[in-house]
Amino acid sequence: MMRRIRTGIDIGSSKTTIIVGELYDSGKNIKILGHAIIPSNGIKKGEIIDGELFSRTLRLGKERLEDKIGITIKKATIGVSGSDLKSSTTEIEYKLSEDEIEVTEDHCNKIFKISKEKVVKEDEQVIAKEIYNYRVDNSGIMKNPIGKIGNKLKVNVHLIRVPKLKVKKIVETMNKANIEVESLVYNGEASSKATLKKIDKINGVALVDIGYGLTEITIFKNNRLINISVIPIGGMHYINDLKYILELNSETVKNILLEIKNKNIDEKITVSYLENGESLIKSFEVKYLRDIIDARTDEILEYVSKSIVASGYKEYLKNGVVLAGGVVGDYGILEKLKALLNYEIRIGTTIKINGMTTTLKNPDCIAGMGILLTALEDEYSCLKKTNIEDKIEKEKEKIEDVNKVEKKDEVNKKTKIKSPSKLKKWLGNFI
Repeated sequence: MMRRIRTGIDIGSSKTTIIVGELYDSGKNIKILGHAIIPSNGIKKGEIIDGELFSRTLRLGKERLEDKIGITIKKATIGVSGSDLKSSTTEIEYKLSEDEIEVTEDHCNKIFKISKEKVVKEDEQVIAKEIYNYRVDNSGIMKNPIGKIGNKLKVNVHLIRVPKLKVKKIVETMNKANIEVESLVYNGEASSKATLKKIDKINGVALVDIGYGLTEITIFKNNRLINISVIPIGGMHYINDLKYILELNSETVKNILLEIKNKNIDEKITVSYLENGESLIKSFEVKYLRDIIDARTDEILEYVSKSIVASGYKEYLKNGVVLAGGVVGDYGILEKLKALLNYEIRIGTTIKINGMTTTLKNPDCIAGMGILLTALEDEYSCLKKTNIEDKIEKEKEKIEDVNKVEKKDEVNKKTKIKSPSKLKKWLGNFI
């Protein structure tokens, strides 16, 4: 039996996560087969800057994972993010006919084409869409208009677009790493599959992913993705701030950030480092360091707050804010955001899946897990389609068999008088 295995890849600003999973037990269960986390060499703020460098790093990581799990990775679903993503919601009105007719699936597909023509530019590609708030003529909002009677269809269409050049660069880089791009998915939408419950999306929730180079805010309401915004600020900016102010290198600053977690406000931190071959020592008050960190945290959270307000959905987030990403547990982000916003706020956790390691349960792996789940959902859809096609084929075979029997009976009736010897032979079996 063919194994149904899929791969998800999350390209982060500091690290890239490859996760391989399998759909088994006739699609009833899924499990993680293995994962690899590699440095994002050649990536800056989620963008591929040096495709050659990144593809080499990715290929080596892929090959190590293949050796570990004994499976060749040929295709993958890739997560897409970046400050160049665009999000817009448009109201479309489509005249079905002069007379009242029944709304069909073709009409709904036509709505998407109209919205693309109206919104999407030549150099853009749609990677996510939501069509909702259907109204037929002057009716109220409905979930599904198919089968309703009218001559006018109104809907809201939300499209997430990405530059075609970005897509081309991703595909080329993946191909160099011997990986075929199976599909692209917006990171925020993928992350929601790994950490949000259906009730969160129905009641209204903002998923805020603070990564190393970017912060993504993805808003859901009535079980639909309705708004996104991407801010080009993240965990790397804490390092850059301290590097600049303290005049230290990145490695020394990273060590300070690790050490500061276990220090009281009235303590000092002493660091030794090499500069131009000379060994130097510096000491800093913890309070001074935390003031620098807090200033950056305040800026990030102010952007988050403004983005939620600008979305127009601030009053509709009944289930508050869910935090994801590599730095959400640090820098007092949770506590500060609770003080800033009058919402229920929590750090997201990944849904439990067979084969998950402790690493994959961390908030910074939520996007990677979501991308894999998206890939496995696609595989499940393929499985269901195959099962339906198999059933149809079996039904066809049954009908053909019945037709053959009926034709045979008809021939026998016609030849009964002409061929008595055959009848005698058949009767002879019972004499």
